[in-house]
Amino acid sequence: MIILTLLFGGCQTKREVKESNTFHKLIPNFQYFQMIDRNNGWAIGENMGENKVFITNDGGTTWVTALTSAIGDIREWFFMDSDHAWILYSNETLYKTEDRGKNWDADEVPFGMGKLFFINSGGEYQGWTLKEYGPASGNVPVDVYKLINNKWTLIHEGELPNSTSASPNPLPYEGEKKSFVFLPDVKTGFITVERCEPGKSSLYMTTDGRYTWNKKIIPLLSRFDEEYISVYSLKLVDGEIIWPISAFDDVRGDFEEVFLVSKDNGNTWKEKASFVSKNSPREVYVVDEENWYVLFEDELFKTNNGGNTWEKLNIPQGTFQIQFIDNKTVWALASTSGGTNLFYSENGGYTWDKKF
Repeated sequence: MIILTLLFGGCQTKREVKESNTFHKLIPNFQYFQMIDRNNGWAIGENMGENKVFITNDGGTTWVTALTSAIGDIREWFFMDSDHAWILYSNETLYKTEDRGKNWDADEVPFGMGKLFFINSGGEYQGWTLKEYGPASGNVPVDVYKLINNKWTLIHEGELPNSTSASPNPLPYEGEKKSFVFLPDVKTGFITVERCEPGKSSLYMTTDGRYTWNKKIIPLLSRFDEEYISVYSLKLVDGEIIWPISAFDDVRGDFEEVFLVSKDNGNTWKEKASFVSKNSPREVYVVDEENWYVLFEDELFKTNNGGNTWEKLNIPQGTFQIQFIDNKTVWALASTSGGTNLFYSENGGYTWDKKF
């Protein structure tokens, strides 16, 4: 690693890291991947026992290692497009690239784990971090940081047990903060909170860029007051926000997958579709307004009409992540006894070819 510059500002240290991308010599073991388009994508995994960032430009057939000089464990990542990515390491260092991993800037930041979110607003990149303090009996306390003038600044203190320093209307101590997103206006944001108590999972919303958060009351969720609710990431498509949830009824012993939709930036919500399953979903994917996928253990259900009808698809054994570019182009990441395999389909998941 060649350190080109060393800049001091506040509590942050920034340096530019030159990287020499090298093709892996062993099959990588991926834990996550994200395709940007049909050819370009990123992945997180390990090779030769070390955490790595990988990139591909041939649809996943060949992967290149990037950020080879970073030290520590990868705790979080955010891939915006083919060129821009942020990688958070356990030693409180956040790496950023704007040229597809050829060069990286390394910042010392006031967090070692948490969820990252960035958005390009008018040509300017704005970023937030949901700093996590680690789970305690299923609860994950959080603070909110925002990137202001190239410095990560604490803008919201979440609730902690026996603490009086929290911000007004603080994000709750209880529950796991599963995901958070911002709309293009960079002021409206959402955090999904999952709790291990019937009817207690919820949605928190801000309209001032994350300074103030309020629990969003969604009346139609009252019918799940006696059920355990799993929450998934929100998706903005064609001006609508789609929020999938799954409610477990321990009396009937089944799960109901429900798709909520808002057409007014999260102020009001309606139920658009639902279906019942015997198993808990691994993940729910919203590709666009009509094409949704629900991944179960070795099963994938799809709809191409906004939930009116559902179809079961066969997927490679051990699949734990699906990635869609459109309703035809899809990859599947599957676990094996020796690591992971990557599969590809160009007919919407009806047939699969193995990439590695």
